[in-house]
Amino acid sequence: MSDYRLYVFDRAGHVRGVTVLSCESDEEAAAYARSHSDGQPMELWLGDRPIRRFDTEGLRHDSR
Repeated sequence: MSDYRLYVFDRAGHVRGVTVLSCESDEEAAAYARSHSDGQPMELWLGDRPIRRFDTEGLRHDSR
């Protein structure tokens, strides 16, 4: 398991919060992030490596 960090941004681009996720893979962490989104932009990181950016458009249209 690895500890991923999920940063949630407000619409102005400021960090609104961070959640630490313990997941087996990048895909598992991204799926968790997508399923727990409230439509705000987010970035998923593992250490100093960016994994994925979720913009508001992609989150608004994802099925849950």
